[in-house]
Amino acid sequence: MSSADQPQRSGPYRHIRLVYAGQSSQLWKARDERDGKVVAVKRLLPNRVDREHITLLNNERRVAESLKDSSSFLKVYDAGRDGGVPYLVVEWFPAPSVGQLVKLGYETYSPVLPQLIPALFEPFIPLHAAGWVHCDVKPDNFLFSPDLGVKLIDFAITEKKRSNLFARFLPKSKSIRGTATYISPEQIDHRAIDGRTDLYSLGATILELLTASAPFSGNTLGELLNKHRTGNVPSAAMKNRNVTPQFDEFLKSLLSPDPAKRPATAQEAFSLAKRIPIFRKNPGI
Repeated sequence: MSSADQPQRSGPYRHIRLVYAGQSSQLWKARDERDGKVVAVKRLLPNRVDREHITLLNNERRVAESLKDSSSFLKVYDAGRDGGVPYLVVEWFPAPSVGQLVKLGYETYSPVLPQLIPALFEPFIPLHAAGWVHCDVKPDNFLFSPDLGVKLIDFAITEKKRSNLFARFLPKSKSIRGTATYISPEQIDHRAIDGRTDLYSLGATILELLTASAPFSGNTLGELLNKHRTGNVPSAAMKNRNVTPQFDEFLKSLLSPDPAKRPATAQEAFSLAKRIPIFRKNPGI
């Protein structure tokens, strides 16, 4: 879509700047022309206005609205259609994503890691208490400001936790929902999911922050997914000599392929992340 074809507004919200362009949607910084308030507008692309993507956008709204009392999530203000294209209006949070920090390079963001890493666990305490599993935890889905803290975003594929008995009766699908670099083994195999599913993906995210590389890679999607299943977790301390052995073991527990060997809850993981020293000294690889 050329700049000339870019939409100038979504309903009463005039677009200021394109923040992000994905395969199915765009995120705009916008201004409500009725009161001047700056907001964020997530808008489907015209060629993605179909039942599947409208359902995902509606799910994002439903989950976010159910978490409106927590400061760990963006507030939902409005939703509508403009020229037949659905959009969602949420709080504007002036901070980069953790994924953007990763792209800037380890030396740039390493000074904030002692503050950032424990804060990444906090949103999952209210999320899991409400029965939700995010299902797509990755660096791009956290916004972080040293002054304003962490916000967890993008609830498009978030769902209620499910037992193995329930999962057994779900229609079997060849596709998986989630991002392959960070996805848990139970998501890959369509098994039960609960809060520990998100803790696995959070472990993969933190390991990438500490080592400047994702935990697993593969020449094919199948090879990458099988590495998640095997549990041969790379050592953060081997790649970053300043990571303490205690925190290295904590990360390995988060990345266990067996959910029973991970911390039982986000609250437990948060308490450990605050208590265990991350670095031996000032961070540096």
